[in-house]
Amino acid sequence: MTEVATIQKRVVDRMQVRIEHLDTLLGLAGEVIITAANLQDLERRTNATSQSNDCLGNEGLHLIKSCNQATRRISQDLHDLVMAIRLVEIDETFRLLRRPVRDLCRNLGRDAEVVFEGSSTLIDKALAERLVDPLLHLLRNAVDHGVETTIDRKRADKTLQGQVVVTANDGENETMISVADDGAGIDEEAVRARARDLLGEAAANRPLLDLICEPGLSTAGQVTGTSGRGVGLDLVRTVVDDFDGELTLSTQPGRGTTFTLRVPKLRAVNIIDALTLRAGDSLYALPIDKVTANIGLNPADVNTAFDRERHITHQERIVPLHDLQGLLDNAPLEDTDGLLPVIILRGRSGEAAFVVSEFLGPQKLVNIPLDEDLGHHRAVAGTTVFTGGKLGLTLDVDALVAAALGDTAPTRTDLEVLSPATATTDPADEADIAPTSEPEAQGNLVIGEDTGQLIDELITNLGKLQDSLLTLESDAGNEDELNHAFRRLHAAKGHLSVLEAEPQTAFAHHLETALDYLRAGRLSITPQRMDLLLDCVSYLVESANTLPGLPESPPAELLSQLVDLTASDAVEAEDGRDYTSLARQPFDLSASAQLQVLSALKRGERTYETFFEFEAGRQPGFLAAYLLLRRVGKAGTVLATLPDVSDLEQGRCGREVKILWSTSQDEGEVDTLFDRLTPLYNLREHRSIPTTIFSY
Repeated sequence: MTEVATIQKRVVDRMQVRIEHLDTLLGLAGEVIITAANLQDLERRTNATSQSNDCLGNEGLHLIKSCNQATRRISQDLHDLVMAIRLVEIDETFRLLRRPVRDLCRNLGRDAEVVFEGSSTLIDKALAERLVDPLLHLLRNAVDHGVETTIDRKRADKTLQGQVVVTANDGENETMISVADDGAGIDEEAVRARARDLLGEAAANRPLLDLICEPGLSTAGQVTGTSGRGVGLDLVRTVVDDFDGELTLSTQPGRGTTFTLRVPKLRAVNIIDALTLRAGDSLYALPIDKVTANIGLNPADVNTAFDRERHITHQERIVPLHDLQGLLDNAPLEDTDGLLPVIILRGRSGEAAFVVSEFLGPQKLVNIPLDEDLGHHRAVAGTTVFTGGKLGLTLDVDALVAAALGDTAPTRTDLEVLSPATATTDPADEADIAPTSEPEAQGNLVIGEDTGQLIDELITNLGKLQDSLLTLESDAGNEDELNHAFRRLHAAKGHLSVLEAEPQTAFAHHLETALDYLRAGRLSITPQRMDLLLDCVSYLVESANTLPGLPESPPAELLSQLVDLTASDAVEAEDGRDYTSLARQPFDLSASAQLQVLSALKRGERTYETFFEFEAGRQPGFLAAYLLLRRVGKAGTVLATLPDVSDLEQGRCGREVKILWSTSQDEGEVDTLFDRLTPLYNLREHRSIPTTIFSY
């Protein structure tokens, strides 16, 4: 396992939707149908009046006004509904952080409590997925650099256990997430001294946050698996900037450090409130919240530096001025003697002004992103359809301003979010899972929408299982949480079985037995056992993320440790029952089982008693029996077992099992089947005897 294990959340193209949102969507769909009918009636009236040279009249004008109002309201309601559907609780993000932070504290020997507050805060799903890495870096810094060792905290007269608090708050137009520790604070002098060595004397006077976010700048004495390379905070700022957010810092020597991420609430990615304008013969649209001002400027107010660089003065600020058409690699606008329409935009790189031909006004538009292979200017975000059916381009203001200022900073499409230093995820595993128009066959499993939903539910259950185990580590007597963990694992095992991941199903069954022993008091929770259980869950998550492919079999060492946890002779024999001499014990068949046997005989099938004895020391008998029964079920129908199936599932059996089953195979085929299965399931002996219900 990696030094700091983590659950990597798979990015998917589906999410759960609340019933009330679907009800609202159905209501809006009904209103669209009504409005479409009104427009059809209006078209009929217009055609009739045009042919008779009459006017529409008050009734027709009222219908136009009604349709206009309805379409505006419906479009806004649809936009708001889409945004509501995209929202998820930030608890999904927090859940992915608990295990790696817990492991980090143990690896570094830090006694720190990590508290998550505001878990019910709603954020956009895209933001929730992108925040995992930045928050993980901030938490690593808080534990590694912020929280002191126990000895240092005692000397500073602090509580021996440090505290790191992650808080999410929902503002009116932004989401605020802070990571605060009560550690030693940032040594500003050490940071500035390091900055002088790397960046020169002048750079050392920059704000403290700028310095610690500088790539490669670190005050760590040596590079470790946790820190020392100076890349963490640079990543945090990059991701925050990518969402037009802000990263702030507050630190006090001896009192602690707080990083705060302020991220604007996202709007639907393809719907924008835009300011539309014309430059030459081209139409453009840009987000209206990026516009600082639009003014009519006298050409005499344009200043020129070195006969080429133009700029203007706006509110006592010098702002560079560019021709929008010329900057976008088109023919520049012709000079005019009248007022110049100028728009001033603010991007991440700063502020810039652009000369255009005409302001057209605000409008809500749908942005259609361009394919990156088309080789368009990086400031062009996509295309859109203006009022009247005219085509135009939407602009990426950050990239446009960066180009105007000569900034070569990467644009949003160029940014790449780095994984944590300890992660070893293949980039292919991060790709979105796109739905296909027709299901794809893989082995015996049909891959379609239902399969994708099943995998999503499996990963969710495993994430909640990890949460339950982490809670049990600090509250071992919490029976409710232990029962939650058992149920979640049982559900996950069912999902794995349906997805035909047989090695993982067997592994989950063995893990389920360990949890059942915990529930029964036959095992106690220790730090070493909890490490093992969490590593087992991490393996199942890694396997789930490769589905519906063929996940790797359990690591031999991990499987061996799990087997040893539940396979001791003392545990297996704890209930005092005798599981030997099954060969001579009769089956006590219920009436329904007898009917099943009669039905099998009527279908022309044969019934057999088959006795198995498993090799000692390889793996627990109950686990081998469980796997073998699944395999036998593919060749026939298992009617009864000794011990009972419920005893097998709970691990209450020795190394002998007897089954009554029916199949269409003859005796030779049955013997061949079990000869083939002998090395796979560690069989020491097997005997099959034809029988009938009349023997009982």
